[in-house]
Amino acid sequence: MFFPKISIVIPIYNVEKYLKRCLDSVKNQTYNNFEVILVNDGTTDLSASIAEDFVRVDDRFKLIHQENKGLSGARNTGLKEAKGDYVFYLDSDDILVDTALELLVNAAVKYQADVVQGNFYYDYPEYLLLNQQQQKEIEVYNKKEAMSALLEHKTVLNFAWGKLIKRELAQKHTFPVGKFYEDTFWKYKIIHDLEKYVALKQPILYYLQRGSAISGAFSIRNIDQLEGELQRLEFLKKHYPKQFEILALKLLNHKVQHHYSLLSTLTDKEQKLYKERLEDIEATFRLKEKFPNNSSGLIKKIIKISHAIKNRILGSKEWKKINK
Repeated sequence: MFFPKISIVIPIYNVEKYLKRCLDSVKNQTYNNFEVILVNDGTTDLSASIAEDFVRVDDRFKLIHQENKGLSGARNTGLKEAKGDYVFYLDSDDILVDTALELLVNAAVKYQADVVQGNFYYDYPEYLLLNQQQQKEIEVYNKKEAMSALLEHKTVLNFAWGKLIKRELAQKHTFPVGKFYEDTFWKYKIIHDLEKYVALKQPILYYLQRGSAISGAFSIRNIDQLEGELQRLEFLKKHYPKQFEILALKLLNHKVQHHYSLLSTLTDKEQKLYKERLEDIEATFRLKEKFPNNSSGLIKKIIKISHAIKNRILGSKEWKKINK
């Protein structure tokens, strides 16, 4: 059996509270043919020192120091150094299940896949919540099927982390430096250039939920997420049948309406700028005409209901956090 080498790329920036448990979860993998490329992205706390401790005792770990370039810049730096057959992006505050790499590699070899993703837990302070978007134990997609699943927001999500990606494919598509929600600009390009995408229902990762994380708060920079959606829409119009454009427009409309509902969290000046951008997108793509049932009140109500359901789930005893 072929045992591919995995290049695990981990950006590091001020995560001293979480880094050791992340790296321990990597070190303790049941599959051990891997290299770990740690990128110190100008951290100002003790994170670099923690990383150096791992480098000293395990030659599979390598540490690169650079001035702060942000998450995309750190991932790109690590990607340049990758020598493995596959690349695996891991955020420094997340934790791998011990068998994570073994599960992914087995699927990659069995299906000769370009990308293999695993499922995950949302890791809240007191609870774990399993992502339940995937119904089958395993899904095997071709390019168009994977793109459709991405646009339908089912199974295939924008996240860069939690999946094996063939190194040649990963190195063809770097991340846009300086962009918020950089995955939105990136994932559809990866999918467009692959032949086979495999998704596993079995969870391999604990995705930490913390307020200070990049995705933890709405800000003026969330405009980048919409810009990524717009770039993807234009790409799909050029390269895919009409139904893909329709799916992308529906998703864009949903994001626009959702962002409208969050404007009150911004300053008055930011609200004005953001609202102008949302209105411009609506007018350009005639979203109100194509989706006449839009209602900011309805969107807010839906969001409120979803939060209530989520709180009920998290409050139930069966979701009490287990020891990882």
